[in-house]
Amino acid sequence: MTELEKGRAGDGAEPRPGAGSTPFFPGAPGMPGPVPPPGAPLPAPPAPAAPAGAAPRVEGRITVGDEVAEKVAVLAALEVGGVCGLGSGVRVRSAGDAVTVDVGIAVEYGHVIMDVAAAVQAGVARMAGLMLGARVSAVNVTVEDVRRSPGAGSGQVGAGQAGRA
Repeated sequence: MTELEKGRAGDGAEPRPGAGSTPFFPGAPGMPGPVPPPGAPLPAPPAPAAPAGAAPRVEGRITVGDEVAEKVAVLAALEVGGVCGLGSGVRVRSAGDAVTVDVGIAVEYGHVIMDVAAAVQAGVARMAGLMLGARVSAVNVTVEDVRRSPGAGSGQVGAGQAGRA
């Protein structure tokens, strides 16, 4: 005869044999121990380890010149397929930890202008963020010219090169 048939309720309210003080959710192996009681201060997370071969941190200031930031934006814009040159150039404005970049470009004839401009926006934002270590709040792209690539076509003067012979 089973315990249920002997008159025990068997509704699950009784403690299981050997349950003792085992936590209900023991956590994954390698996880920290017990959770502190409510209101108790939480332990501080461990300090990140310095990468191997990294120089010790020293006090001081690091400044990236505006010309360097502009050069990064120029090179990033010229890497995009369909950009054949700059228009009025690049201007970078800093405001705290964020930068705003204004780029004027010339698009090569035959490319979709909106696609090229969007690619310039994304490329400049990515490279400026990576290389300058700053948050890029905006990249404003102005398409100022459309040009035929040098050596392409039937020898006619390109739209952006009219009057230059």
